[in-house]
Amino acid sequence: MKALTLIFVFINLLFASDNISNSNFKKSKIQTYKANFTQTVTNPSNKIIEYTGKIYIKQPKKMLWQYKDPIIKDVYMNNTIVIINEPELEQAIFTNLTDEINLIELLNNPDKINDKYKLTFKNRQLLQIQYQDEMENNIKISFTKIKLNEKISDQIFQFVSPLGYDIIRK
Repeated sequence: MKALTLIFVFINLLFASDNISNSNFKKSKIQTYKANFTQTVTNPSNKIIEYTGKIYIKQPKKMLWQYKDPIIKDVYMNNTIVIINEPELEQAIFTNLTDEINLIELLNNPDKINDKYKLTFKNRQLLQIQYQDEMENNIKISFTKIKLNEKISDQIFQFVSPLGYDIIRK
C-alpha cells in the first residue's frame, strides 16, 4: 500500500508540474496520463518477479492500475479511497490511502524525492520510478507507450463489484 501511495504522489507531482521549478517541465498542465507499465521487483535474494499492465490517470486524483500478467488485478484510486479488485480470488479490498506523505512538502521541495527515489523523465514524460521498499525489495516501474492529455472516460475509474464477490474493508 505504501508503494501505491508513493506512486500516487509522484503522479500528482507530474500533474502539478506548474509548481515545480525544474527545467524538464513546461508550463502547460497535464490532465490525463495513459501508459503501459512493467513493474520489476527484485528481492534481497535476487529473485525477480515482473508484472505488466496499463495505467490510467485523470485529474483530479483518479488512477487505475490494470495488472495483466502474471496475475489479473485492478487497483482503483479515487482521492484517498483505494479499491483492489482481485478477480481470481473473487474479492475486492476497500481501504484508504494513509497520509504518510506530505504532498505539499514534496511540491515545495522536490529535491527530497531524489534521496530515496529515482525518477526518470524525458520531454516531461515520467518514464521510470526506482526505489527500495520497506522489505528491502528493489522496485523498478517503467512506462512505455505514454499518452498525455488524451480523453479518458470517468467510467473507467469506477469499480462495479460482480455478484458473489467478497468485499473486504480495511
